[in-house]
Amino acid sequence: MDRTWRPKPRSQAVARALAWVTATIVPLMGILGLAGLTLTGSAPGLPVTTPRTHVALILGGLSLGARLRPRPSKARRWLSEALAASMALIGSVGLVQDLLGLEPTAGVLATLGARSSPLTGTSLLLLGLALLLPARDTGRVTARDGLTLAGMLVALLGLNGLLLGPLVAEGRAPFPIERSMGLNSSLALLLLGVGGLCVRPDRGFAGRITRDSLGGFLARRLVPVAMLGPTAVGAVLVVLSAEGLLRHEAPLPIFATLLSAAGVMLVLLSARALDVLELGQQRATAALAASEARYRGLLETTPTPLLMVDAQGRLRFVNTEAERLFGHSRDALLGREVRVLLPGGLLHEDAGEDEDRERPLEGIRADGGRVHLEARLRRVSGPEGMNLLITLRDVTEREHFIARLEKAREEAEVQRGLLQAVVNHAPVGVLFIDPERGTMVANRFAEVMLGPCAGGTPRQRGTYLNRVRYPDGRPLTFDELPSTRAFKTGRVVGPLEVLVVHREDGKTLPVLITAAPVPGPHGGIRGVVVTGQDLTPRKELERLREEYVSLISHDLRTPLQGITLRASLLRRQLREQHHLPREVMLTEAILRDVEWMSGMIEEMLEGSRMESRGLTLRRKSVDLARFLEEVLERDVPPTLRERFRLEVSTPPPLAWLDAARVERVMANLLTNAVKYGPEDRPVLVRAFMRDDEAVVSVRDEGPGLSPEEAEHLFDKYYRTRQGSAADTQGLGLGLYISRLIVEAHGGRIWVESQRGQGTTFSFALPPRPPGDEAPSVTERPGPEDAA
Repeated sequence: MDRTWRPKPRSQAVARALAWVTATIVPLMGILGLAGLTLTGSAPGLPVTTPRTHVALILGGLSLGARLRPRPSKARRWLSEALAASMALIGSVGLVQDLLGLEPTAGVLATLGARSSPLTGTSLLLLGLALLLPARDTGRVTARDGLTLAGMLVALLGLNGLLLGPLVAEGRAPFPIERSMGLNSSLALLLLGVGGLCVRPDRGFAGRITRDSLGGFLARRLVPVAMLGPTAVGAVLVVLSAEGLLRHEAPLPIFATLLSAAGVMLVLLSARALDVLELGQQRATAALAASEARYRGLLETTPTPLLMVDAQGRLRFVNTEAERLFGHSRDALLGREVRVLLPGGLLHEDAGEDEDRERPLEGIRADGGRVHLEARLRRVSGPEGMNLLITLRDVTEREHFIARLEKAREEAEVQRGLLQAVVNHAPVGVLFIDPERGTMVANRFAEVMLGPCAGGTPRQRGTYLNRVRYPDGRPLTFDELPSTRAFKTGRVVGPLEVLVVHREDGKTLPVLITAAPVPGPHGGIRGVVVTGQDLTPRKELERLREEYVSLISHDLRTPLQGITLRASLLRRQLREQHHLPREVMLTEAILRDVEWMSGMIEEMLEGSRMESRGLTLRRKSVDLARFLEEVLERDVPPTLRERFRLEVSTPPPLAWLDAARVERVMANLLTNAVKYGPEDRPVLVRAFMRDDEAVVSVRDEGPGLSPEEAEHLFDKYYRTRQGSAADTQGLGLGLYISRLIVEAHGGRIWVESQRGQGTTFSFALPPRPPGDEAPSVTERPGPEDAA
């Protein structure tokens, strides 16, 4: 490739390679000549190349090699010129010595060696001067090529005189005369001339031969034949005559005849070459026509409107898509000004500035409608001069979309401002957490509720981790945070009650936290929104309510005790009077109602104590099998014991519990099972280990519960609507108190039920104190516990 990175013609690459071969062979021939190894050897009668000629050939070859570098340095150029000047000096000295007839008998001439042929000196001088001229401008290239061709003609003259002399000599005279050039020197000088011409194959004589044109094609085939053909034919004839195969008078006529035949052959070869070129031109023309047809078909079928405008602003080409866009026929548009379609105008001078860059335009349709466009301009040279290719794109829909987008953005800004105002002034703490970036944004209420950061540092995720506690005072880990759980599970977590400890005064603030994931634009989770509600007012109200309930319950106990005492005395006296059975029955009814009312008051007091965290547990490790047997023995009437069936896994599970409190839970569950289960169906009580928890379940085969009832069954004062009269005798605190007892143990209680398929109450308790190692053997639940 050249400096413009365009690929060179193949002929130029061959010429360049030929120059490198010449720069290698010519010095090698000179070195072999100095060593006494020549093509003619020591044949008698043949001219011998002198040592100084061999030295000149070495210098000329090295000068040519130094000039062949693409960008030779200044030192390399100086070296090449010095070698070429030395070669020319040797040639001029030999020529002067021959012309003046000086014999090298003594002095300086003796060191120069024997006299050489004047043709050798002339050729060396001309080629040396040619190598001295740098090939930079056209004038120097012409002079260099002229000197080179003259030197090659002189060397060819010597070669022809050496080989073709016997054709005209009488008898069998030897090939050359005494002063002719040696074979080695003539061949080497011819090669050196060829290499000198090929130094710059893209300029001068070599450029004419190597160019990809008809003249270059013919020159590459005819010049070598015309230059070396007669020499080769004559040499063959001389050899045949010297060997006695031809008579003396035959070589010259044969030579002339062969030259005529060679001329005819050159003409025929030229004609064949022209035919080949014409056929190639026809194929190229056909390929060009096919390419033009494909290009026109591409322009016609492209979905992009295209216009071609000449220098006068008139339309020269309109494709099908442009016809459809503007509603005009092609015949009606060709030759008209482009202003018919684009009233804004397109100055041809602007194309250079806006080339390959889109500009907005407005077009006019045939029906007068306006269309928004984007145009890209490009200059295209053609046979009629410089044209302007306009590529259009209809952006009307995009403009409408942008307008709708701007309107939607304005509405979104209004909604964003409204949402920001609501969030900032809401009486609820709101935090947005980005788990990927680890950042957190809080509204004002959340900042007040959580307290300021240490040192005023920016809020990062986990900033308040050391301030958040469970209701029992235990700290939360990072993975236990509702935001972390919501981000990992993708579900709403909470509401969860936590305590926030303030750094300033150490006071705790009860907060109800809910974390919800925020979906991202591509279906992932963008972040988590955490809302926190200050429970201090609610806790205060609950405290006041519990105090009120406790006071009322305590005040009710005194009159109830008096009623119980007097009713008992009255019943005893009435029983002594055997003739008043009806009054005894009424007195017993009064005592039952008082006992029922005392039970409800006791439940209210118990629930109040538990809610105020006044419940003290006396826990120990209990064998559940033995514990359940004792509970069934104490809390189930003998008449109902046959309905209960106890199943305990092997080995019997252990639980860390307060036996008295858990017995109350069991008594409540067993009472409900007897109350709602059919009398002819058993009640199943089971105890087993599951997921490092001791689980106890009570299953009856009663009517079951609806999902709504099961959801609120453990709420305070909630009672089912089974329609039984027994349901109206309680306050709905039994299961609520059971839940408080189980949760106080660090466990959980739940119900599983469906309409018509019975009900299963279950609760799970820790099997050991916190920190103890897990037991080595646990039993997994059976199929009945899969729920």
